Formats: sequence, C-alpha cells, structure tokens
Amino acid sequence: MQYERLVEWARGVWEQRHPNRKHITIWASAECSNMVAQKAVKVGRRLRGKSIYEGMEKLECPVIVPISDYGSRGKHMVLTATSGAYAFKFSMDGEDPFEVIYASSYFDDDVQDLTAVALVPVGKLDTWAAFEFACARAVRPRIRRRRDVYIIGGTDAFFDPTVTWDDVILPAELKQQLMDDVEAFFNKGVEIYRQLKLAPFRKLLLAGVPGTGKTMLCAAMAKHAIEQKRIVVYVSGSDRDGATFEKIQRAFQAVAAARYPTLLIVEELDAYLRGDDKARILNVLDGVESPNNPQGSLLLATTNYPEAIDERISRRPGRLDRIFVIPTIQDEDQAEKMLRHYLGTHWKDEHLEVLPKLLDQPGAFVREVALQARMLAAHEHLTEISSEMLQRSVESLTYQMRADKDFLMQRRPMGLGGANRANRNYGSPFIRKS
Repeated sequence: MQYERLVEWARGVWEQRHPNRKHITIWASAECSNMVAQKAVKVGRRLRGKSIYEGMEKLECPVIVPISDYGSRGKHMVLTATSGAYAFKFSMDGEDPFEVIYASSYFDDDVQDLTAVALVPVGKLDTWAAFEFACARAVRPRIRRRRDVYIIGGTDAFFDPTVTWDDVILPAELKQQLMDDVEAFFNKGVEIYRQLKLAPFRKLLLAGVPGTGKTMLCAAMAKHAIEQKRIVVYVSGSDRDGATFEKIQRAFQAVAAARYPTLLIVEELDAYLRGDDKARILNVLDGVESPNNPQGSLLLATTNYPEAIDERISRRPGRLDRIFVIPTIQDEDQAEKMLRHYLGTHWKDEHLEVLPKLLDQPGAFVREVALQARMLAAHEHLTEISSEMLQRSVESLTYQMRADKDFLMQRRPMGLGGANRANRNYGSPFIRKS
C-alpha cells in the first residue's frame, strides 16, 4: 500500500533526529496539516496533561507533493486541507522536550482524501491526542443559529429556503407521517435517546425515482426546521470535489459542535457509497462515529436509486431508522392539484381531460408539461391554454422521455454508467446556479 512510503520516510527521519528514542507509528488526523488549524493553534498553547505546544518545523519529503485545498472562512477564501510533512514540537514541565514526526499525502487522483501517519515518542500519545483534538476543533465548522441553511461543499456558504410545506404536493398521509416522525424525535425522542445512553441521532431516507418530490420535501423541511429555531446543514456534491466522505465528515463535525437541534440533509446518499467510503459511512450510521449533539440531530437523506443502498445499510436495524418511499402520481386528485399549481391562472376545467395521462408519472413530469404548454402559448401570443395544447405538451414530453431512455440504453456499453452520478446536480433548490 502507498502509505508505507510515508512510514518508511518518517522512520528514516526519526533515526536521524532521535536514534536512541523509541516511538510508535500510528494513523494520524489529516487536520494537523490543515492550514486553518496551523494558524489557529498558537505556539505556547497548553494541552491536556500539562503539555505545551512549542511550534512546528516544516520538513522536505520526497514522496509528498505539497498541495492545498481552499474554502470560505467567513467573508474570505483561505487555504485549508494540505499535504505535507512536519515535526510538531512539545514540552512538559520537568521533562525534556520532544517532537512528533508527521506526514500527510493524497494517494488517489480521483478522490481528494488525505492519508496521514505520525511517529510519536513512547509515553506521549496523550499529548499527541490532545494536539489532534485542538486541530480538529479549529477546523470544525462553527455554526450558529440563523435564518438560512449552511452548505458544506458547493459554491455558496448559505442558502435561504423558500419552499413551504404546502408547496409540496404529495399524498397527505405520507407528508403527515414524515412530519410526525421528525417532530416526535425533536420534541420527545431526544430525551428517550438520552435515557438509553444513546447519541440522539435519527436517520430517515426518502427513496423514489427522479422527479417525485424528494428535493422539494427536503427544502420544505429545511424551511420548517429554521422556523422551529433549529440549525440546518446541507451537504452539496455539486462542486469540483463531487460526493466525498470528507464532506460528510465535515458535516458531522458541524452537527456535533452545534448547540441547538440540527437537521442534516444529504441528497443522493448512494453517490457517497463508493469504495472505501462505504465502510466509513457504515461506521457513521452504526453510531461509532455518528454526531453526538445533546440537543438532537436528524439525518434526512435521499436516493433515486434505492437498489444502490445495499442490504448492509437498508436492512440492518439502526443504520437507517425509517425509509419513506416517495411515489409517482397515484390518483387524479393529486394530478389535478399539481396541474392547477403549475398552470396558475391559465387553469381551465377542460384541462381535466389530460389527468389520466399524468398517472404513474413523477411530479416533475407535470411541472414540465405545464411549463411547456405555457411557453408554447407565450410563443404564439395566446392568453389561454387549450386542452389540445396541453395534450400536445404531454405527448411531446412523453416522446422525449422515451427517446432519451432509448438513447441512454444504446450508449450504456460505451461507458455511460452509474459512476457519473456522483457529480450530477438534479436541480436542487439548495444550490444556486451561476
């Protein structure tokens, strides 16, 4: 494995600098080489165990290519996660000073994930653990209660949700069950978790084909949560990094540090279940690394591909507490509500003729039918939308969807598979378009 090169180099440096001192080799936190942490943890800082941080020395390492990521910190862009090698120096009252040899590097061109190792003097692991904890706290997002959504990843730091609960047109029973589950957890469930000595962390999954309204549900639930004075954190996979566990980890750190009840939203959860990240997600869902916010945190995740959520996650009690299946349009009453909503003032009773053709379609289909008909009317300088015009819109969109499906099926052998889903953005209302 490639991490062995880091260990071999670090051991060579140790033998040169401390030939007569024993050490242990451990996996280390990548946050110790984060530029934010290195600026925040000042020389002279006292750590647990009466030890003092005395600074660092940057080391040249032939197996590491130094490179930094960047992100927003307040109103400014700053360097963040960084690969590199260092000697971190410490002292303790009445004892000789000592240092830890540390190295972090990227090993995968496709996934921006740092691997770090450290050589720690025997008997000094407590000091090193305290230093890692200080670095982690410095890097951890500091979130406060506010009137918008925190975004981790993506191009914006915040978003103000505008979708209301009434805007979501789905079966009333389904909406009520979801709302009841969320409110029961925050109002009564958190205390029950505490009594059982469990981290108050609940996990809900919205599953269904694209366009059924999962994203609108998340946006409406976010707005509701803010109105209830809860914090909302949204994980975005729309930036250059795509869907990575590192973003999930940052989100959990923010949730754990929050002093208020928190709603965490992760769209397209299946995109994060790739390679080694799947095992790490399992640890989080099992509770080993889940956020322990005493005020309660609830994960609301979505997937367009429930078959990608394997049985180790979906069928093991505790990993997902409840799965809500978001269906396509099941009856003409729901179809009528949607069509009335999207046609607005253009609605006429004669449009009821098209309702049977909207059954078993996702809500997005109805939206596109209405928008296409309204655009057609505007193009022809008409003030009304006839039933015939709406029928043409349905037929046109149905033909287009069938043609798209046939094209994708024909192209699949050439490599257009599910691997590209990780970096798609299906029009989330949380992500602003430039």
